[in-house]
Amino acid sequence: MAKKIVSTTFCLVIVSLFALTLLGTHAHAQNAAVPEEGPMINFKVLAGLIIEGVVFSIVGLIVLMLGYKVFDWATPYDLNRQIAEENNTAAGVAVAGVLIALGIIVAAAMGG
Repeated sequence: MAKKIVSTTFCLVIVSLFALTLLGTHAHAQNAAVPEEGPMINFKVLAGLIIEGVVFSIVGLIVLMLGYKVFDWATPYDLNRQIAEENNTAAGVAVAGVLIALGIIVAAAMGG
């Protein structure tokens, strides 16, 4: 189960990076003068956007993991055991709410 979650998360990160890269390239292409033979992909800009996206993704995931650990520490029960072993839906919804809230804050802080 854990391997499936990790592989799904990895796929989502890769797709997100690809989408961000395409959007960033499109935004840079709009700001630059278009040559007569059509729009060209600037690979330096593309590489910079990919690196930027990877760094922001890693920092964002680290902040979310730290936020989860702080929330787990602040609660009187073990969240992992409550969610995985006892199938406590309320604990899962609480964790989801905390992660969504932290994700919004991290996205706003990183300029997204």
